[in-house]
Amino acid sequence: MAVADVDPGKAGLVDGSAAFHRDYRDLLATPELDAVVVNVPNHLHHQVCRDALLAGKHVCCEKPLTTDPDAAAELTALAERGERVLFTAFHRRYNRNLLRLRDRIAVREPPDRVVLTYRERIEEHCGADAWYLDMAKCGGGCLADNGPNAFDTALALLGPVRVTGARIRRDVTGVDRQAEVELLTATDGWVRVELDWAYPHGEDKRVFLEWDDGHRDEANLLAGFPEFKSSLHHEYDGVVADFAETVLRRAHRTDSGAFVAGLVAQAYRMGGELVT
Repeated sequence: MAVADVDPGKAGLVDGSAAFHRDYRDLLATPELDAVVVNVPNHLHHQVCRDALLAGKHVCCEKPLTTDPDAAAELTALAERGERVLFTAFHRRYNRNLLRLRDRIAVREPPDRVVLTYRERIEEHCGADAWYLDMAKCGGGCLADNGPNAFDTALALLGPVRVTGARIRRDVTGVDRQAEVELLTATDGWVRVELDWAYPHGEDKRVFLEWDDGHRDEANLLAGFPEFKSSLHHEYDGVVADFAETVLRRAHRTDSGAFVAGLVAQAYRMGGELVT
């Protein structure tokens, strides 16, 4: 096992059995490493993942796969040519409350209306990682960073979706702090994704579903996880386990990273001003 980080202070946090590198390219040159996890600022995903795939490694990349859909498509094609696994870490699809909701609705017709809420105060979430609020590094704001998880949640529950409209509110620096995106499912179901990076009450991550016959269902993705960000532990356990199994079994898995990157780009193109 090996770890790469530009901060030499992180070396003390690494298990003694793992090699520490300042340059990720030195890590990729390690022949006994079969797979890597990429967890760097968004704007670096494409280059690091590309280098890893060219080095013959299987890749698990933190969402978003890239901030540009063409770059995401390039990575997908590169992984296919090299017969490597490219795996985007959409951690919310492993949330236990979401999985229970998915199982409940599997026996019903697809819902007619869905609302996905994804709210947090970004300054509380990002801590010292100021790149979240740098548009050049994040790729935008709440739509660029939280949007991929929300869109992938819709895919996991409902199948393919397309963007039909978007409204965005930006702060004085141009970072989108709030956004509403409307999606349409393959069965003409209506989906609204509500994103908020200025939410003053901690975290709020929920899914509401409604059918024309009056039936309703919902999932609070944070239920049972009272501590801030504590749901992430079991979600990322799911990511790592699924990635490892996919690599070991060479299982066919269609990664949604490039498709989701396209949804984000389309929402930005369609986004008008959000007025409340």
